[in-house]
Amino acid sequence: MKNPKIEREIIIDTEQSQERRVAVIEDKVLEEYYIERDEQHRHMGSVYKGRVENIIPAINAAFVDIGLEKNGFIHIDDVFTSNLDAMELDDEDEEGDEKEKKAPPKNNRPKNRKDMKISDILKEKQEIIVQVVKEPISTKGCRLTTDISLPGRFLVLMPFEKQIAVSRRISNVQERKRLRQMAKEVQLPEGCGLIIRTAAEGCTKKAFENDVAYLVNTWKEIEEKHRSTSAPALLHPELDLVLRTIRDSYGEDVSRIVVNTKPDYDRVMEFVKSFVPEAKSNVRLYEGDVPIFEKWNIQKDIDRAFRRNVWLKSGGYIVIDQTEAMIAIDVNSGRHTSSDNQEETVTKTNLEAADEIARQLKLRNIGGLVVVDFIDMHSKQNQKEVVSRLQSALKRDKAKSSILPLSEFGLLEMTRQRVTESIRQSVYDECPYCHGRGLVKSLLSICLELQRALQSLLSMQHEKDVRVDVNPSVAASLRENMDILKKLETTYNANLTITSNPKMDLEDYKFYDAQSGKALQLKRR
Repeated sequence: MKNPKIEREIIIDTEQSQERRVAVIEDKVLEEYYIERDEQHRHMGSVYKGRVENIIPAINAAFVDIGLEKNGFIHIDDVFTSNLDAMELDDEDEEGDEKEKKAPPKNNRPKNRKDMKISDILKEKQEIIVQVVKEPISTKGCRLTTDISLPGRFLVLMPFEKQIAVSRRISNVQERKRLRQMAKEVQLPEGCGLIIRTAAEGCTKKAFENDVAYLVNTWKEIEEKHRSTSAPALLHPELDLVLRTIRDSYGEDVSRIVVNTKPDYDRVMEFVKSFVPEAKSNVRLYEGDVPIFEKWNIQKDIDRAFRRNVWLKSGGYIVIDQTEAMIAIDVNSGRHTSSDNQEETVTKTNLEAADEIARQLKLRNIGGLVVVDFIDMHSKQNQKEVVSRLQSALKRDKAKSSILPLSEFGLLEMTRQRVTESIRQSVYDECPYCHGRGLVKSLLSICLELQRALQSLLSMQHEKDVRVDVNPSVAASLRENMDILKKLETTYNANLTITSNPKMDLEDYKFYDAQSGKALQLKRR
């Protein structure tokens, strides 16, 4: 059952017109942070009518034009022929944290599905209904599925799957039976199924019926738009960040929803009146002069989410490095040396780190492959305790995760579901200076590289009067070593002029004909 002792607050900042921020606080500690900007429009959960553009037999997948800048990607595992028969459509689902793992009904799968090819199911220029289950990340387009699922507050409607599933997070056997029975009694269109969400625990049949009515009406609107529009077209947009967070995160343990702008306060009130009526008395308009996140003392936690090092209360710290392929997390004891028993000290630090790692993964919204290097522990029991602590902490995370035991090298490998860009990717652009390396060449390295380039230019192209534009720091370093440049002038009978250009990056340099001002390109053999 839910823990009634945890008090949660949803703090909404929409003061900046181009950005919306939402923080979920548990017992005055920031647990979730979401940011949505106009330039980073969210697509996940939206339903489109798409057109198959390319079939890629080598990977058993297809690219589908849904009207976005990049075509969406759909794998054969996300395509079901029964849905295509029903509505030119396909299916396999990205169930989020609410749907139990289970095989689709047998009548949804051909007997020889393992042997099927994507070209057996989809054809180029075919129009199908798809739903976005993963946002575009880096150079990749949206990940698509044809298993449409429409989330409500307590239920998720599955138009093409007859089964009724109950969230695994509802552990009480009797409650699961009660909810399943209520779901069977509500009236659904032929062929539809339901997922009972975690938030449904303890709710009434009337609440189920209201949720179903809303979801069925939404699906009918999608069907109607599907019949009246040509691909590519948006059939149903997902709710924006503010309303989506209230729908997915509001529960009995939420004591307040605080909004800092009147238009969005009115919009939230309108939404909760029809969707979460019991939340009306908990919605507040914040009108203070102090920025709302500063008032709730959570801006410092947001700032920490962008730091490489995160300190623990015990004096230890974790280091988080994010790469293209994986996230590496290193646990260090730091200043934690309070105990004479080294094993006890290490275990205590690792246990505290396990809690913080789970929190940081959720807070930073990072996923994929994660490797954690805990401090070495000799006791097998202590190792198991740390792994168990991490597993327990991750149960409060909506994103799915999978953990392997500690390896013989003391490393823990895990995966966390990644469906959107991390906070860092949403807020930061790649540095134009170092291009993501996080390092720049030393002045000595740049000067040596420049000398070699000059030597190539003078020897191959026989230039006699050359101006070199460089960053001021590089110019100063070159002037301290004029003997080398004078040697080049003597060897090639040339005249070299070094010009300081503050607009140039540290590693850049450009060559010009000193007389005409024409740029000189270094030609390689």
